[in-house]
Amino acid sequence: MKPAELEKRKTQLLALRDRLTGTIRHVEEAARQDVNKGGEISGYPTHLADADEEGLEKEIAIAQNEEGLLESVDDALKRIEDGTYGVCEDCGESIPLERLDAIPFTPLCVHCAQNHDSSAGQTSL
Repeated sequence: MKPAELEKRKTQLLALRDRLTGTIRHVEEAARQDVNKGGEISGYPTHLADADEEGLEKEIAIAQNEEGLLESVDDALKRIEDGTYGVCEDCGESIPLERLDAIPFTPLCVHCAQNHDSSAGQTSL
């Protein structure tokens, strides 16, 4: 991959990292506020039923998802530094630019990602 293309990808990944970090902070703060809402003097709900558990669970799930994406972005930034960005971690082939456009932090080409999906029964990036 050409240096200008790598720099473009790095800038894109850093912007995504900043967005994810902000989202994680926002969701974590919202979760803290949900737990502490309702005029509680101690900062803790008097009873667990006082907390909106469903809303809190959703906020926790969002934060966990964003943290997973952040880890993937950080890994991609490390691959840029290592000189392995854009190379499939499984087969060693170049990852097409179209795939990197869609998922700039992916460590796998489409073929290897599909193989992971079928063998693991889950979505791989």
